Amino acid sequence: MSNYEQSKKSCTIFITSIDVAISEEQLVRYFSSCGNVAACKLCGDLNHPKRFAFIEYTAPREAQKALSLHGSNLGFYSIQVQPSKTAIKNPSYMNSNYQYPTNNDDQYQTQPLTIYVKNIDVRVTEYQLRAFFEKTCGSIVNIILAGDTRHPTRFAFIEFSNEEEVNNALMLNGTVIGSKTLSIVKSTQPIKNRTQLNSEKESNLLNGRKSTHSELEGSLNLIQQQQEVIRKQREELENFKIMQQQQKQQIEQIKRQNQGLVDNQNPQIATQQQQQMEQQQNNAVPTSTNFEPQGQDISNIQKNNQTLDNNHNNDSSNNKDDEYKKTSFNNQREIRKDESRQIGKERRRTERKRSQNYSNDNSEDLKERREINQKMHSVENVIKKITEKN
Repeated sequence: MSNYEQSKKSCTIFITSIDVAISEEQLVRYFSSCGNVAACKLCGDLNHPKRFAFIEYTAPREAQKALSLHGSNLGFYSIQVQPSKTAIKNPSYMNSNYQYPTNNDDQYQTQPLTIYVKNIDVRVTEYQLRAFFEKTCGSIVNIILAGDTRHPTRFAFIEFSNEEEVNNALMLNGTVIGSKTLSIVKSTQPIKNRTQLNSEKESNLLNGRKSTHSELEGSLNLIQQQQEVIRKQREELENFKIMQQQQKQQIEQIKRQNQGLVDNQNPQIATQQQQQMEQQQNNAVPTSTNFEPQGQDISNIQKNNQTLDNNHNNDSSNNKDDEYKKTSFNNQREIRKDESRQIGKERRRTERKRSQNYSNDNSEDLKERREINQKMHSVENVIKKITEKN
């Protein structure tokens, strides 16, 4: 720590437990009873009932005298006063009548040609501020208007070319520009340090924006990956549903095949189903050539053959009238039709029983039934051909 900083620290006191209702001017007026106050900085949250402050005197003996105010009442609370461990940086109040000693350190170097203007109306532009001070004070070397436009007031640093112009500017303290009253004091820091601080702030803001931009890109990539995973899962679900539908259709076809090859209630539907089965089995060959019908089917077939032979012999031996032949032939044809109907009914009845009792037969039983149906169909064709000849 330099001698300059050490001397400033010895002239500074630290005050705590200050009532929030106490203003900076009241605080400076209260401690001015101990000596000349060079600078003051009141800190703390306005929403909190207590605040703290730093006060710098022109001489160390004045700061020692101010320590006697420890425990005195100021507002609703008794203040706590003690020596400060650091000097004031960027004070909010400065005594314009006090001339700071010079220092080689740029951070604490005074700038007698620079003024600090605060409480500037937010609607006042830099061009208007420059024009006002050039018209009343003189030529301006440099000017910086700072502060956030969201707040009602801003502040500025103005550098003049000589000390006379600075004094003229200090005399404008309390003038009104816009809707605000200006507060003008000498600046403790040169403008070049302020520009460096502004550049550092801008660089920090840019780095923060870059980091937030990279974070946003990373989050967008994650969202895209999640959307891709969800899309693939939806495609898999759709394919699974299609496979389930195909399996259901196959199961329904198998059930229809197991229910029976012929509809036993409607003859027309039975013939249609039989034709469909014949088309499906157009390349099928019966496994066994021995056909041995059972039960009433054999007896009916034999009776039909005997009646056909007898009728044919009778027709050939007897030379009766044509009308008698026609009537007998028609009667025989009707008898054969009735017999064929009975045979069909019996066959359908037996197959109905088989379909009811053996709905889950194996493939060999199905083949045997198909062979029986084919042979019965061939027998019916033979009977039809014989009737057509007669």
